[in-house]
Amino acid sequence: MDIMITLFYALFSFCVVYPPSEFVAAGFTITQIFDNFLGSESTNFIKYHMKRITITSLIHASLPLGYVCTLWCCGERGEWMPASALGAAIIPMIMLFQIILWWEHDKSKHPVVRALKPYVNQATGSDWRILAADFNIEFHRVDKVLLPLNSVSKVIATQNWLIKVTPYNVNIVKQLDCSLVATAADTHNLSPSGEDEVQYVNVEVIPSRDDVKRFSFRMSNTALRELQPRLMRPMRVPESISLIPPLIERFVEVFKTNIAKNPMYYYDNDEVEQCIGCMQNQADVKIVNRCEPAQPGPADGQRPQPPCSPCNCRVLWCASCMARWWATRGPDAPAQWLSSRGSCPVCRATFCLLDVSFACSRSIAPPAVQH
Repeated sequence: MDIMITLFYALFSFCVVYPPSEFVAAGFTITQIFDNFLGSESTNFIKYHMKRITITSLIHASLPLGYVCTLWCCGERGEWMPASALGAAIIPMIMLFQIILWWEHDKSKHPVVRALKPYVNQATGSDWRILAADFNIEFHRVDKVLLPLNSVSKVIATQNWLIKVTPYNVNIVKQLDCSLVATAADTHNLSPSGEDEVQYVNVEVIPSRDDVKRFSFRMSNTALRELQPRLMRPMRVPESISLIPPLIERFVEVFKTNIAKNPMYYYDNDEVEQCIGCMQNQADVKIVNRCEPAQPGPADGQRPQPPCSPCNCRVLWCASCMARWWATRGPDAPAQWLSSRGSCPVCRATFCLLDVSFACSRSIAPPAVQH
């Protein structure tokens, strides 16, 4: 019986410290249970995390005492129980004393305040609350990037700050006062064929100030690409580390290579239009029906692909957007993307890879060879 209780409480404690997705979805996490007490993170980031770290530290320190109380409620009356209860009670008492030290003397010893203090003299002169107010205003803006590392940690990039949130601490550094360096990368295949793979990158944040602690985080390559445009300084990647592009980006390059083998499409209009998909690149592809008529369906009973049909749309898309459109509407297996058929994003005409051509104005076309 004691073994079952111990295993159950160990599992429960692990879920409290590192809540799985089921606990998060059910609202059974410390931040969700004490949501009314903590307040809003978006409106008062500093105060929110000061309370969160305090409650999290106290609850985690009380887990050993909760284990002893659970054994006592289940009928355990061994001679070791009083000594165990006393020893387990010392841990939250020590944590409570530490919390009192955090919140006294203008809260200057709290981990969140200590993370801000290196910038107090530089920005405000004396009071960390003034810097905290400015920090909260910047964090409240919608242009920040928030990337979760796991269920209890995340990395946030605002206009001027880079923040790492962990259960017991908050690392804060100005983007202009630090450099990001990739220290390691590892790739994992999610399928036996290797088509679905994810790469994780270890990144170390190195402040240029001695009074700011350096910190590190680990995130997927996809999440890192979302973070990089928000950084003031580019991340340094040593030559020994190779960051693989996402699967969709690799398909875009393969798509462009294959359609480059098709005949060029020349149009008479010299006006250059932007791609209606991204509104950034010049539209440079045209769907021209040139493939052979559809053959009868395969003998294995699979449904035959629809025949290609003419497309009368103008040159409206760039090759990158057309490739992404193709991939998102292709088969689930990436290996079958090139052999499948797509539909025109505008008129829904069916086409295959042989029907996609790069487009070019006749005014800049190379002259015909005279025989």
